Amino acid sequence: MNTMPNDLDFPTQSITPKKDSIGLTVIPRDRGILIQMSGAAAGSVHCLRGEVLTIGRGGQCSLSLEDTTLSRTHARIRRTDGMHILEDEGSLNGSYVNHHRVTRAVLRHGDRLRFGSGVRLQFQLVNPEEEAILVHMYEAAVKDGLTGLVNRRALDDRLKAEFAHAIRHRRELNVLIIDLDFFKKVNDTKGHLAGDEVLRQIAGLFGDQIRCEDLVARYGGEEFVVLARDIPMHGAMLLAERLRAAVENLEMRFDNTLLKVTVSIGVASLSHLPGKPSIETLLTAADKALYAAKSQGRNRVVTAPNSQ
Repeated sequence: MNTMPNDLDFPTQSITPKKDSIGLTVIPRDRGILIQMSGAAAGSVHCLRGEVLTIGRGGQCSLSLEDTTLSRTHARIRRTDGMHILEDEGSLNGSYVNHHRVTRAVLRHGDRLRFGSGVRLQFQLVNPEEEAILVHMYEAAVKDGLTGLVNRRALDDRLKAEFAHAIRHRRELNVLIIDLDFFKKVNDTKGHLAGDEVLRQIAGLFGDQIRCEDLVARYGGEEFVVLARDIPMHGAMLLAERLRAAVENLEMRFDNTLLKVTVSIGVASLSHLPGKPSIETLLTAADKALYAAKSQGRNRVVTAPNSQ
């Protein structure tokens, strides 16, 4: 087994600002970040703000990642005397720096890290301005500008990963497609700024109502999608009904005008699909259920016809 030495050290970087050749202040790169290089969250930036960052598949970890080859607490990165030190926590499948399995290593700018067989990250040293730009670039790529929710592109990536995980491990995956009822009337009578405020507040409400392991995204226009994993179809129906009722009871104000809306929700569950399931059939089933909810009078939850 190829193992890096455990005493890899380099001189501690000074954090004193310096001047370059033309007298401009150079801000030292003393902040560590991890950039995710694999999975549905590829490109995401994880800032090493505290003294210790733990990595694993356990929910108690600072950086919790969905990968069955990870131990619950797989490794940790400590900041000590200006250095970032990676320590493996006795993991089964190992921690790697630049393809070498390590138990302990001082991280250098540009190091490529691998945990288990599938989690790949890159370590970088940046200054505060660079950190802010990288975080902004990632959020601009994956978040909807109006609501702050995950956008359609990021939803598609997450759905692929969740679907593959559910099929591989024979777990449940539920899709809820949510549409605001008569939303065009809000825009036509109250104006588009009022409509935008409704979308923002509904998005915030949904974000507060779902579990941290689930996902809510803006699907487009006045439609939202929730991915709910590892709960039975009945549980997904209860979640959908809770969201529907929360919206119905929500009172919003814009320019001293009371705004109230309702939603229709279609629910489809992977395990209840007929034939060989696919992402397309799962989405289609949820969309048909949404259409049925609207046809039956709106402000209601309906399951896909074959999810009974």
